[in-house]
Amino acid sequence: MLRKKFLSLAMGAVFGIGMAVAPLVAQDTAPGNETHQRRQPDPKQQVERLSKRLNLTADQKTQLLPILTDRQQQMQSIRQDTSLSQQDRREKMRSLMQDSNAKITALLNDDQKQKYADMQQHMRERRQHRGNSGGSEGAAPQNQ
Repeated sequence: MLRKKFLSLAMGAVFGIGMAVAPLVAQDTAPGNETHQRRQPDPKQQVERLSKRLNLTADQKTQLLPILTDRQQQMQSIRQDTSLSQQDRREKMRSLMQDSNAKITALLNDDQKQKYADMQQHMRERRQHRGNSGGSEGAAPQNQ
């Protein structure tokens, strides 16, 4: 009897949480709502991910964080600039990505540069595949 009450209470809690979260999810994914776009990872998480993949030194990680933080802030500004056409927005994002990737590459040794270039190529292929398979192509590459 106690077990049934506990199970019933637990199921009610799960259902209640689901009902509370559902409108938030629906709002984020509503057509025309800019928040439905893929969120860019936190710069600190990106530094850690790149550190693992590229075996970055502590100095490289310290230099990388401001580059990724600045890029994230500028991307957010571009996304929020309603005066830009979609094409202008894409071009600004593409230019920003190229600039930040050049800064990142300048921090790396030759082996790391090759690995980073391979990562970039892999991401381009994934985006291209998504675009060809009917999915929406991202406006700007993600460095993961």
